[in-house]
Amino acid sequence: MKIGIATSGLWRLRDAVELLSGGAAFKLSILKGEADLYAGWGHKPTAAKTRQVARISGKPYIAFEDAFLRSVFPGDAELPLGMIIDRTGIYYDASQPSDLEAYINRRRCIGAKASDYRMIEVLRERRLSKYNYNMIDSLVSLGLQSADRMDRVLVVDQTAGDASISGAGAGRDSFDKMLRAAVAENPDAEILLRVHPETMLGRKAGHFSVEYLENLAMQNVAFRHCYSEDRLRLTPEALNPWALLEGCAKVYCVSSQLGFEALLAGCEVHCFGMPFYGGWGITRDRMVPAPSRRGPATLEAVFAGTYIDYSHYVDHSSKSLMHIDEAIEFLSQKRNSLRVFAGQCDNG
Repeated sequence: MKIGIATSGLWRLRDAVELLSGGAAFKLSILKGEADLYAGWGHKPTAAKTRQVARISGKPYIAFEDAFLRSVFPGDAELPLGMIIDRTGIYYDASQPSDLEAYINRRRCIGAKASDYRMIEVLRERRLSKYNYNMIDSLVSLGLQSADRMDRVLVVDQTAGDASISGAGAGRDSFDKMLRAAVAENPDAEILLRVHPETMLGRKAGHFSVEYLENLAMQNVAFRHCYSEDRLRLTPEALNPWALLEGCAKVYCVSSQLGFEALLAGCEVHCFGMPFYGGWGITRDRMVPAPSRRGPATLEAVFAGTYIDYSHYVDHSSKSLMHIDEAIEFLSQKRNSLRVFAGQCDNG
């Protein structure tokens, strides 16, 4: 089976593409004759050419993406530990069906297993997220006004133009509405604004900035009180996401993966878009109606469908697949080794 690939980013991962699809990868520029199917990076603009070729030829298009446990650092320096393959749609586009929805709907029927509960606890204990370079695992350094998580709300920013925003039926104004709602609905709470990891590293722009907050304080009375009382602040620090989530009672998000991790941490989650974890009855969906394809599901069913069924974990050195247990151990050890190395450099 010939798999046609157009983009250099996915071509770099051709061994993983072949492992997950069972086919042989070819560059479109040198492929002789038609491919049996075409592969691209999700439904992003970089995959537009490949999707068009697939439509014209009448052959299937399959989407590859980073999974929800990816690497230590963002960016291309590390090959993704976790990858997904979707033959129907893509998880961040709620306007159409996806393999993830099918997996979650299947899990709704068969029920949760004891191992599903265990894997959630393991993930929490290891404190892993999509990216895992954050060294700070405590909120003490933030100088918070209260030690009680019930007094605190987290608002999650994302990188501007991210495909998961439009895919969730949201836009730039969704972030403004989300922040205004968080302040209005929690008049005495401390509001933390989570800066996206790639924004922290200066790679991509976000929606919130100091200038944005100052301008909003001039326009909105409730916001002005919150801002003047030092109850609202950006959090660009290299904080482990679990520290933030376990330190807040409510989380406001558009379509960030952090919203799902907030559910795993026991937070009340308000969605201002329709992310992959929205519409299953475990979130408070504020602006975008749930697709009729989704129905009530447990947190464990959504977790298992997402992290176990939909996600694949790749050992790139041996060109083999790993179970999620092995992936968590691998990622934990790699992160911890880098922490030890960083500590030695600091002391050296």
